[in-house]
Amino acid sequence: MNAASDLTITESVEQFFADLRLSPRTKKTYRAAMNRFIAFVHEEHDIDPDRKTVLALSEDHVTDFVAHVMPADIRAPEEVSQMRTAQTQLAAIRKFYSYLSAYDLNPYLSTEKLRTRIQAMMPRFSPPPPDVQTSDLDQIVRYIKRMPHESNPTRELRRRKVQAMILFLYRTGVRVSELCGLRRRDVDLSSGTAGIYRAKGGKSRTVHFDAETAESLVAYWSARKDTGRSTGNYPAFSGRDRIGEPGTAISPRTVEQIVADLGSAAGVENPITPHSFRHGLATELVRRRVRESTVQTILGHASPATTRIYVHKTAMEVADEYQEAFGDYRPPLGGD
Repeated sequence: MNAASDLTITESVEQFFADLRLSPRTKKTYRAAMNRFIAFVHEEHDIDPDRKTVLALSEDHVTDFVAHVMPADIRAPEEVSQMRTAQTQLAAIRKFYSYLSAYDLNPYLSTEKLRTRIQAMMPRFSPPPPDVQTSDLDQIVRYIKRMPHESNPTRELRRRKVQAMILFLYRTGVRVSELCGLRRRDVDLSSGTAGIYRAKGGKSRTVHFDAETAESLVAYWSARKDTGRSTGNYPAFSGRDRIGEPGTAISPRTVEQIVADLGSAAGVENPITPHSFRHGLATELVRRRVRESTVQTILGHASPATTRIYVHKTAMEVADEYQEAFGDYRPPLGGD
């Protein structure tokens, strides 16, 4: 560990990313946030990160940055998006400052003072529900089920992989990184469960899937012709579809591209990502009267507040009960 007085701001940032255990996606997000913050400090406070030591950083730099990136109001969709970005960037910067303080790289920083100042600045803000329609997801599921069998074995293998992967995403609610990290040994077909190890926040959990998903997994692995004693080490979903060669695990980028292509092919107008299926599962669980605490456990949320954001379709239950009291809603004629 370098001495605080010898460490430049740039070096401290690099040390922060080297020491901290973050998922590749989180690291990329945090890196973008830190780059913007350091550029702001350089431009607005004339602090060269390559020349000034880490001792030049103060709480004022963070609060000035927050005032710079935070929208004046939070009403329009653009302002909501800007606020979400500001919250994400602030999370990265606060983690960086906590790191500097914890390792005595800048003993003059007060994380408590910073927390109090930020609380005074930040408005009350609950993110609006994600704009995901389960009908869009169901449309994609219907599309993959109608995909015709391929005479070419390699193309047929890919078809089965796509079916298994979409059903698994929708029925388990796993994050794309969790899906890509799965091995066959993590999936228990006898109980319809899968173990997710060292997920977001370093936590592990068990997810569940239905019989249809289990059958699609078996069909995919059978088409892949997994054999031998080491099948448990094979990736649950391969990046390249080759019969008899499970190869390496599929990448998040590939999953995202497959989902995006399926959305277009299925005629879905709204953008769909792998994470959309996570939203969709939460919606379905709540719609089917699954307890919020159970939904929280299935999705692996640390806070119930996060679960409430995901289960945004609870508003549909309010609408149903309202219409039970006053009658079904009928759009007026000529309302277009």
